[in-house]
Amino acid sequence: MVREKYPSVPSHYIHEAIRDASQRIKSFTKLKRKGLAKTDKPIVRKWSVGCDNQLWKLTLRGVRIATHKGWINIPVQFHKLFWRYYNGGWTLRSSVRWKLVKNKLYLCIVFAKSVEIKEDSPTRIYGIDINENNVTIYEYPSNKAITIVTNFSKIVLGYAYRRAEIQQKWSKRFGVKGNRRLKVSLRKLRERDVKRDVRLKLAKKIAETVKDGIVVLERLPKRFQDRVIEKDSRLNGLGIHRLKQSSIRGIHRLIIEMLVEHNIPYILINPSHTSSICPVYGSKLASITGYAQRNGWKPRIMKCSKCGFTHDRDVIGAMNLVKRCLLDVGLMPLAPKGAHDLHVEWLVATMKRGEEAQPVLARPTMT
Repeated sequence: MVREKYPSVPSHYIHEAIRDASQRIKSFTKLKRKGLAKTDKPIVRKWSVGCDNQLWKLTLRGVRIATHKGWINIPVQFHKLFWRYYNGGWTLRSSVRWKLVKNKLYLCIVFAKSVEIKEDSPTRIYGIDINENNVTIYEYPSNKAITIVTNFSKIVLGYAYRRAEIQQKWSKRFGVKGNRRLKVSLRKLRERDVKRDVRLKLAKKIAETVKDGIVVLERLPKRFQDRVIEKDSRLNGLGIHRLKQSSIRGIHRLIIEMLVEHNIPYILINPSHTSSICPVYGSKLASITGYAQRNGWKPRIMKCSKCGFTHDRDVIGAMNLVKRCLLDVGLMPLAPKGAHDLHVEWLVATMKRGEEAQPVLARPTMT
C-alpha cells in the first residue's frame, strides 16, 4: 500500500517509516495499558527520518543521501564531540536519523566501541547516594566516604527569583504575549547551560573516583519525584519547583553513561529505607539535626539507638547500598567487632562554579 502511494521513494525509507510507526504504536499501547496516555490515539509531535547504510554515506565534503532524484550531497558542520569520538577509537553505526528543527537539518549519529572485560575482579566497591544538593561516595572495604556538595537547590531557587524579577519588569511594560525583550532577557540567564555544566563536571569527577572498582547505584523508580510530592504535604509551589528541577535523575543517567564509556561495572540496588536504617544492626535511626536541605547542603546526622553508631544520613545511605550488594553475593559486610568499631573517614568537597550560577538571595516583590 505504501509502495503504491510512493513509487519513486527508495524502499529503505518505507521500511524505516514502518519500523518507526510500529515503535510509536507499541509505546502508546504500553502507556495506555498503564493509564498514562493523555490521548485516545497516538499523536506525532516530533518526527525524524531513519537511514540505514544503503541510504547515506559519509564523505570529506559532507554526507551523501539517497533520494527519489538520486544521490545528493549535503554539507555538514560537525560538532566537536563528533571528532572526539571519531578519533578516539569509536566506530560509526550503520544507521543514522535526520530531523528538521526550525529550518535546520540535524544529523543524529550513533557511535559504538568494543571494550575488553577486565580479567582481574575489582576488590573495591563504591556506593553512590545521589541527593538534591550533594552526591556521596562510600568506599568499601577501606571505610572512606566523600561528599561532593553541589548546592543545586540554591542554583534552582536563584534562577527562579531572577526569572521572576525579569518577567515582572518586562511584562509590565510590554505584556507577556509576543514580548521579544522578555525572551532575550530570559535567554541571557543561560540557566540550562549552567545546570548541564554542573551535571557533566560532577559525573566526570565521579567516574575518575570510582574507576578501580564496582559501583553500586540506586534503582530510581519512575516518577519518584512526583511520589515524594504526593507524600509530603508541606511542599508549596516553590518547593515543588525546586524538587522537580533538582536533576537527580539527570545526574543518575549521566553517571551511568560515564561508567559505560569507561568500562566500569555497576549494579542497581533498591534504595528503599537505605538512609533511615543502621548499616550495622538494621535498626531504625533517629535524626539529630533535622532532614531539610532547602537552603543548600547541611550535615544531617543520624544515630542508632541500639549500637550508638552516628553519621551523616547520605553516608549511611551509601553504606547501606554497599551492604545490600554484598548480601546479594553472600558476604557479611560491616560486621561489629568491638565498642569502637565502624569508623568511617569522611571528606566533604564543594564544587566550584562560575559567577552566573550563584543565586540571588533576595526575593522579588510581587504586586
